[in-house]
Amino acid sequence: MHSFLSRLNTLFAFTLTVLAVLTTGVFLSTYFEKYYSTVSIGVSKPVVKHMTDFSANRKKNDLGVLQLNLDTNLDPLFDWNVKQLFLYLIAEYVTPANVSV
Repeated sequence: MHSFLSRLNTLFAFTLTVLAVLTTGVFLSTYFEKYYSTVSIGVSKPVVKHMTDFSANRKKNDLGVLQLNLDTNLDPLFDWNVKQLFLYLIAEYVTPANVSV
């Protein structure tokens, strides 16, 4: 006869084995997915305004306002494992005073 602790140990080991197999299945179900999408970005209505800095030096500054048109389909990025999606946009520009490296 097996003792209570022996049976409890067998049940615990079986539970851990089942959980390990399920975890491996979850990992393999999303590992081979390709999470990418094509994006087309356009700029419309660019406006540059000359603004005066009202501090002690009264320098002229430029204020750029533009409207970005973003066209993409994000449906392929969502599956059972994706609950939230973060998007960000990085804009770089070059001026005579600010050279891009």
